[in-house]
Amino acid sequence: MALSVGVITATVEYAKGLKDAELFGKIDPYAVLKVGDQKFRTKTLKGAGTSPVWDETFTFNVINENMLEITLFDAEAFSADDELGSASISLAKARIHLEDKLQAPVIRPKSRKQKGYVSITLQFEPNDALLMPPTQQTPYAQQASFTLYQPPQFPQYPSAYQYP
Repeated sequence: MALSVGVITATVEYAKGLKDAELFGKIDPYAVLKVGDQKFRTKTLKGAGTSPVWDETFTFNVINENMLEITLFDAEAFSADDELGSASISLAKARIHLEDKLQAPVIRPKSRKQKGYVSITLQFEPNDALLMPPTQQTPYAQQASFTLYQPPQFPQYPSAYQYP
């Protein structure tokens, strides 16, 4: 059965039980969401610790894509950000039932063991217009005529000096 084409709205609600990568203080987590070539990033929550609450929503166009990848990071001021872990979420259930709410396990990059989870809500809106070529998506754009801005032309005044 082929899945419908449309728009997935993903709300990253919160995470719990993440790995504390800081020796001093609390982690400053953020999440990167990726579906196919589309990528979004949540806000960095300074000092949120191992249980951040984002409640941020992003939209993705889906045609053949069927996985949402979420990678969690700890923002660092003077070095590369630390990867806390990642979660892979299938979009199939949301594309069939039009919604899905789940808590996806966060897998640590080196040990490949679960450490915490991320809560996410998915909503799907079918939209077959995504399959149309760009010229068919905007029929009115072909009828519109646009005039490019032309700077005003100033009259040419004769030079005060005559050169031989």
